[in-house]
Amino acid sequence: MRLPILFNPASGTSPKDPDVLLRPLPKAWRDRVEPVPFGPPWDFAPAIDQAARAGGPLLVWGGDGTIHHAGRALVAAGCPVALGAIPGGSGNGLVRGLRTPLEPEGALHRLLEGRELRMDLPRLDGIPFLNLCGTGFEAAVAHRFAALPSRGFAAYARASWQLWRTWPEGRLRWEALRPPEPEPQSALERLRTALRATEPDLPDHAWSLCFANLPQYGSGLWIAPGADPTDGVIQWATLARPSWFDLLAEAPLLFREGGRTPLRQEGRLFRAILHLDRPLPWHLDGEPAPARDRAELTLEPRAFRMQVTGACPWQ
Repeated sequence: MRLPILFNPASGTSPKDPDVLLRPLPKAWRDRVEPVPFGPPWDFAPAIDQAARAGGPLLVWGGDGTIHHAGRALVAAGCPVALGAIPGGSGNGLVRGLRTPLEPEGALHRLLEGRELRMDLPRLDGIPFLNLCGTGFEAAVAHRFAALPSRGFAAYARASWQLWRTWPEGRLRWEALRPPEPEPQSALERLRTALRATEPDLPDHAWSLCFANLPQYGSGLWIAPGADPTDGVIQWATLARPSWFDLLAEAPLLFREGGRTPLRQEGRLFRAILHLDRPLPWHLDGEPAPARDRAELTLEPRAFRMQVTGACPWQ
């Protein structure tokens, strides 16, 4: 029994050639895997069963949307195997956040010799997501991008440009449980706490708002650098509408892992019910989700099995 490698030929900006993917692998690894073309209507059950009988993980070569649907199917099945995500999309936010190599061939090799990580599992109104969900400007862009005939960063940038000046802020009201600030255990930790900025209050308005399990939107944009998929909390992050000056001076800092900019604020939640002043579009891992004016965010600690490489910083 071979491990299936599900791949979505329609995702990403370049064709997927399974022969090219497998060619660099040692023969023992090539004999263990089997590429399988896949797409809507997203019936993962046969592949999950095959992966379980082969000892896992379930390998999925595609974009954030394909990986999102695979994660939901695994959750529905009780997570019998781990999910191994091979980058093959436009933004690749989840694999970038996990520090998986962006070259598919290298990613597959490293995943096959990698390890399993028990990740937190956040949910929006009961629907699981792996990387992040959000509303406001970023969700409007996700909906616009999904309707475009082309993919890639250029298409995403074009959708963002079309909405940048016209998308309005939304008013927010929260019912939230927030974690306490951890008590510093050493003199060095006390110094770091004193130097670190105080965690901001929950925002009462936002242009773009996301809830993150991992730190990246994709394409190198660090929206929630403080996100940790093993800490038992949800990271919230807002993005302020950048001015013309900000696009030149501040926005590039969002593409640096250690970049700090007033455009971004973030904090932590155990759970929350969010009330908006009007129904707004949402997204789940970049996939368009229905508009709503009330959203419940919850999290199950360490409830999802993820196959990661040795470069993943979390244990």
